[in-house]
Amino acid sequence: RVPNAVMSGAAMYVSKRGSFTFVLGLFTSALFRRINRIRDSLRAPPRRLRVTNHKAGPDASPITVRRLRADDDRKGFRALLSQLTTVGEGDFKRRFRAIADGPEYVYVIESACGTRVVASGTLLLERKFTRNCGTCGHIEDVVVDSNERGKDLGRVIIEALTKAAEFAGCYKVILDCSEANAGFYERCGYVRKEIQMAKYFV
Repeated sequence: RVPNAVMSGAAMYVSKRGSFTFVLGLFTSALFRRINRIRDSLRAPPRRLRVTNHKAGPDASPITVRRLRADDDRKGFRALLSQLTTVGEGDFKRRFRAIADGPEYVYVIESACGTRVVASGTLLLERKFTRNCGTCGHIEDVVVDSNERGKDLGRVIIEALTKAAEFAGCYKVILDCSEANAGFYERCGYVRKEIQMAKYFV
């Protein structure tokens, strides 16, 4: 018969060993989650890109296309979007915080003086189960201020969004447009493919 003291010591040993294994499992799981987040962040689109303006002359500096910032609402970001579609009175700050880590990435171009947002576009990353669990980029809400059109800013924002999608590892990037704008996107390197279908609830 095994003495009670020995049995008690063995039980304590097993208990300690089990606790250690449990803690080690938690630590390993947290570490892997952290590694995956870092890996995903490395594949996130860049915060800013530099794109050449073909109409600015040979000596002009490339245009900076950067991610949306919290203070851009004061620089007329929503007023710019209203030139494209209905905007309304939604909570800008709340939505900005909600998309801070993607998968929606809004890019803007500032005016030369830095006081206004004059062009914008959004890259949405759709994570799929197809294409080896690949990622498809969607370009949305492309708009250039009416006073700044004809200055190559539309092509600049599209090139920036396209490069951002490629950087993020997308196997393709797609967009919808009106028939009137199809020629512009073809000049940006896009081709016609299939058709768009839509159903609005509001």
